[in-house]
Amino acid sequence: MMDGEILDMLEGIGRTSVARLSPAFYLPGDTAQARRDEVLGVIRGTILPRRLEFTASDGAVLAIEVNSSRITDVFRCVTGPVPDFETDARENLTERLAQLVSDIATAPSPLELVSRRPDMALEADDVGITFSEVQAACDRIELPEEPRISIVENHPPEAHPAPHASIAGTFYDDTDRFALGRILMGAAEDDIQLDGICAPGQPAQPDADLLNRFAKDLAGWQADGSGALSEPQLIVMRPSGGQGAGLAILRDGRETAAAVHDARKLGAVVNLWKSLKTAVE
Repeated sequence: MMDGEILDMLEGIGRTSVARLSPAFYLPGDTAQARRDEVLGVIRGTILPRRLEFTASDGAVLAIEVNSSRITDVFRCVTGPVPDFETDARENLTERLAQLVSDIATAPSPLELVSRRPDMALEADDVGITFSEVQAACDRIELPEEPRISIVENHPPEAHPAPHASIAGTFYDDTDRFALGRILMGAAEDDIQLDGICAPGQPAQPDADLLNRFAKDLAGWQADGSGALSEPQLIVMRPSGGQGAGLAILRDGRETAAAVHDARKLGAVVNLWKSLKTAVE
């Protein structure tokens, strides 16, 4: 990498850096191609020895060691065996690394990245595979079209869930366009609908105790502010720095809907809230 390229890269890092309370952050990208470009960009921009762990929303992980824009080791991969840097031919190793990068890019978004210090110092002869080699191999791998994924409970072929009548229920229905996961809680403790990454068996599934405590906290908050608060109410929680997953909660007095969404989709949440408010006023 030329000195001018390094300076340009450092300038870009300085312009885009934001404070974070957690070492993890989410890579942008609504398509597999965009996410692969982001992963390659992280590899290219890693100068000091780091262990990079990329995790998709379905739990798939790619953990690699990178130094001076070179991949020097793989600790965990999405599919197949971990490549052996000591015995695999360089050409085969390069193709395998490109496939692993493509695999994690095609896994369900959002894609989370954690950068850690290596467990041990790198050997002097640990040259690895260069960013340019991996990028060229990636260019030869065609990525599939981005599918629209929605995880819902199974219904009989002839059964179709009816649209909800309440404003919270409508919010739950309409956030399907952009939410990563959705929750709808009715008045009864067992009246709960879960969808997306919040569905049973998915990474963000809440347990019953958590939902009960959440409902009690909201009820207590409503009781404390009953003189000043009216319904419906929209509560928005955003991550520090504006990157990652946000949470939007709508309460209408009968039901409570919550949507986990990419923080960049806050505008969609606000626009939906405005349209629902206008419809009931």
